[in-house]
Amino acid sequence: MKSIQGLSFRLFRANKFIIFSSILSVIIAVTLVLTLVLFSFSAKHTLKDEVKKMYGDMDLLVGYNPEQNKSISKEFVNEIQSYKEVKQLSKVSITHLNFNSLKAKVYTVGVENDKLARSRYHFSASLNKESVIINKSLAETLKVKVGDKLIIENQSFNLVEIINDLPAIGIVPDMVLLSNEVVKNYIQLKSNLDSQATFILIKATDNTNIFNLSNQIKANDKDLRIDIIEEDPSIKSNLNSLSIFIIILSILVLAIISLLVISNFELLFYKMKNQFAIMRSLGATTKQMSNIILIQSGIINIIGVFLGFWLTFISRKLMYNWMEKWLGISASLDTFNFKIAVIISLCCFGIIQVFLLFPTYKSSKILPIKIMEENEKLDFSYSKARVFFSKLLLSGSIFLILASQFITTRGEYSAVLLLIAAILMLLGGFLIFPIYLTKFLNGLLPYGQKIFGQEFYVAIKNLIPQVKKNTAIILTISSLMIVSIFGSSLVKTIKMNQSNQIKRDFPTPIIVNSRLGGDTQLDSKELSKAVSQLSTVENASSISNLGAAELKVGSNFVSVPYALVDLKELQDQKLIPNLIDKFDANSIVISQDFADENHLKIGETIQLGLYSNSAQRIELKGSYKVSAISDKLLSGAEIYMDWDNSMFKPDYIKFDQLFISSRDVDQTLKQLEVIKQQYPEVKISSYEESVKEANEMFYQRWTIFIVIICILVLTTIIGVFNSLANNIYSKRKEFAILRTMGIQPVGIRKIILTQVMMYLIVGLSIGVMAGILLMLIVYLLDPTGLFIDYKIIIIIILVMLILGIIVFSLLGKKIGSQNTSIELTNDNK
Repeated sequence: MKSIQGLSFRLFRANKFIIFSSILSVIIAVTLVLTLVLFSFSAKHTLKDEVKKMYGDMDLLVGYNPEQNKSISKEFVNEIQSYKEVKQLSKVSITHLNFNSLKAKVYTVGVENDKLARSRYHFSASLNKESVIINKSLAETLKVKVGDKLIIENQSFNLVEIINDLPAIGIVPDMVLLSNEVVKNYIQLKSNLDSQATFILIKATDNTNIFNLSNQIKANDKDLRIDIIEEDPSIKSNLNSLSIFIIILSILVLAIISLLVISNFELLFYKMKNQFAIMRSLGATTKQMSNIILIQSGIINIIGVFLGFWLTFISRKLMYNWMEKWLGISASLDTFNFKIAVIISLCCFGIIQVFLLFPTYKSSKILPIKIMEENEKLDFSYSKARVFFSKLLLSGSIFLILASQFITTRGEYSAVLLLIAAILMLLGGFLIFPIYLTKFLNGLLPYGQKIFGQEFYVAIKNLIPQVKKNTAIILTISSLMIVSIFGSSLVKTIKMNQSNQIKRDFPTPIIVNSRLGGDTQLDSKELSKAVSQLSTVENASSISNLGAAELKVGSNFVSVPYALVDLKELQDQKLIPNLIDKFDANSIVISQDFADENHLKIGETIQLGLYSNSAQRIELKGSYKVSAISDKLLSGAEIYMDWDNSMFKPDYIKFDQLFISSRDVDQTLKQLEVIKQQYPEVKISSYEESVKEANEMFYQRWTIFIVIICILVLTTIIGVFNSLANNIYSKRKEFAILRTMGIQPVGIRKIILTQVMMYLIVGLSIGVMAGILLMLIVYLLDPTGLFIDYKIIIIIILVMLILGIIVFSLLGKKIGSQNTSIELTNDNK
């Protein structure tokens, strides 16, 4: 007698191709899931590194805003140092000092030479009372190098280091680092405050509750400004979105591959039904049958997971090298996290093995005569329990969706509820669809026979009994479409939102602004005139920074953000509607939202004023006529006034941006270099360059997902076609019988194509509907805009249908041309 293990391996050897394709499917699943999860951990680590790169080791920033006219005292510093939760602190003084060579003030930070300050501002040289550090962009503007002398506030400093630009620090990228003692003295001279610093950088001890520490510090002075670096909401949102994407995609990947393996096992059981029947007749117990199938599925799973693990380890470097070579994207290769990889591999093994328990249990319990009848059964019914359970899952999904929107108030709970709702929706839909599919096919029979002929009727009639058995194939196709829609649409949504943001930032192809921000002394009209004289420039219009006007409403005043602009030039550039009358200082343009809120129409007059610091009250400046209403104004303004309006031009209103329309963008950018030499503080940005940089960053972050989705689509198509081909080959005797009944080889080909197309169309249709529903659920989580990539959907559908027609036309031709007598005597084992 052979052992159970021996029988398992002998049956393996008899079905090498099916076993090989099953192992290959598991390898692909494990490789994709490991790559996804490891990328997720790497992305989270990268985001944390970006925070550390931007903010250093500090956890809290504590201090006062300049307008509060307060500073950090020595007693306050000692008080903070006494807290046991504070591991380290560093004093920082922030002000604007006059740069003699620029004839303007520059954002200046006084720092100490400690580790915390170095990590925050990314410098390595030690600062003393005679040394200075500046950023790279400012050094290029000044054309200086390390060792040169710089004059700040009429005092000479030695340039000891040039650091990289830090665009996230302050309002502008240009920055000067001096010793805290130097900056502190300047602040004390100007404000007469006994200042130790304007801010304190704080690093907390490990496992400290940052919120409790911030509340403890806040108790010292309610006017304190405290920034908690760790809880940046945008970063937290990115991490949550990435995690949800990884979880859903990983589950779908495992589901697709498990369904492919189950489909292969169904065919394997069909081929081995005679062997199973003989073994059961000879006295084999259900436990022994179960062990045979468990050993086979376990070996497939173990080999697939093991090879998938090492393939992931080996291919990561190759994949990154490939991306760098062919896509021009440089990507950092993180160390391979073996601990996480092993845990995820074991989870993959467990999930796939659970899927394989269903055919194992089903096949081991069947009696010998049932084994022989199983594949010929024509009446497949579904239990009421299945219908009830599937409807229960769908109802639960709807309830959780509603709960996430109307019951919970915390974002993290909504995300979890929507994730569970998405899973329940997929499970419920997959359970219930075969029931209604059978009814749909029965209803389709008479109409299909009239339109497509007798072959269609025969094909569908033979297909209906096989719906339940071949559910795995249909679900695999559906899952593929869900993954494709979910993945491609999510990537497109991110890209489109990014693109739309850039379009909002660039109303014209070129924008010029000042590196000095609110400290600039640029004359907007002078700069506009100089730029307008360039040969390739069509129009140039400028806008100021925002001010706060006071709108008189009855006896009260309402603050409204306004900006000074070149009204005529903005109109010529079609950035505002045409004004109803000539341009003058009393003409204003308002936003549609502002007009709706205050019930204003074109031609009406409003009274506006400004708050006077000297008089400590609001002073009316006159009446202004609404000359146009625009859907949206730039820079967050609600009112535009012309630069000629001197009444609304206090000292703090400065040049902000210059919008340039060009006949030749590239040539204009070259000509603007001359303007840059004339005005060294200006910074030139173009829409095309910004889009290019944004796309490079986008593909650097998301290329791995695009590659994974493409691999998954290709693998699933191969797997599905393989399963369909094996299924058709297993029914060769049935096709031979149809030929003896008078159906020609062409008719056999039509029957095969009809069945295959029905599988594909049904699977694709269900997948498209489920995928769009899943994207709508994700949209509820983050309603910033949803863009479904219909182009990708259509391409995948066409590829599957066209390949299906080509492959199965050839297969149908081959089967239809076989010798009928040989096919009838072939047992198809």
